[in-house]
Amino acid sequence: MDGLLLLVLCYGILTGLTWWFWRHQTDAHYSLKYEHGLLLLILVWQGVLIWSPVWQQHVLLMGFGPALSLVSWLTVLLYWLGSWRRSLRGLQLILFPCTTVSLLLAWLLPGQPVTYPLHNTAFMLHVVSALLAYALFGITTLLAVLMLVRNHYLHARKMAPRQRFLPPLLAIEKLMFQGLQAGFLLLTVAVVSGTVFAEAVFGEPAQWNHKTVFGVLSWLIYLIILLKHHTQAWRGKKVAWWVIVAFISLMLAYLGSKFVLEILLHRAS
Repeated sequence: MDGLLLLVLCYGILTGLTWWFWRHQTDAHYSLKYEHGLLLLILVWQGVLIWSPVWQQHVLLMGFGPALSLVSWLTVLLYWLGSWRRSLRGLQLILFPCTTVSLLLAWLLPGQPVTYPLHNTAFMLHVVSALLAYALFGITTLLAVLMLVRNHYLHARKMAPRQRFLPPLLAIEKLMFQGLQAGFLLLTVAVVSGTVFAEAVFGEPAQWNHKTVFGVLSWLIYLIILLKHHTQAWRGKKVAWWVIVAFISLMLAYLGSKFVLEILLHRAS
């Protein structure tokens, strides 16, 4: 079986187990120890698939499919690392199915093979900061969705037993803003290196195309969210929706442009 397809199966099984527990075993203790062990095995296998071109050919493979797989791997890795110190229970209900779908798309739509050499330090700084920002904002967006779900049940006064599986609303919101702050710093490095220092990074001046426009737009939205949170105590459903909008804009900037160029137009991006 293809390695990527096997990963789709593994994450699909994790999705099924997590949702089954949420629906039928709400009074039992959810074992993070077993989840950590299974995820570690899956992350190691996925990491081998992703990083083998780096070890063998000293290049980073970044077509549409590989990029989607790499962002998914980083997102799950950040969740795995964060869940050792923070209560992220409930996030699996969204993270695992999203990862399953992402990897299925990466398998079905690999795109055009694009390789980047590793010797350009400025370029690698741009790529690494951008990828980490994507992963962090992916986590914060899932937290925003979880926040909307939790908020819905609270306002509807539905205290079903299975809601005990989800963390408190304030805890979700606090984690979301912490992730936004860290992600914003990384995105700032990526945006500045990709525009102001574009010639050193890409070997040519910055071009104001749709990728740049959506990237800067998402940066501005995240900036406004954080400024309003610190100056006006902005919070609640409105913030959660804007976090989702900002992430969609960020997806359109990079993966969206790769999808159009590589999948629809069959050109290397």
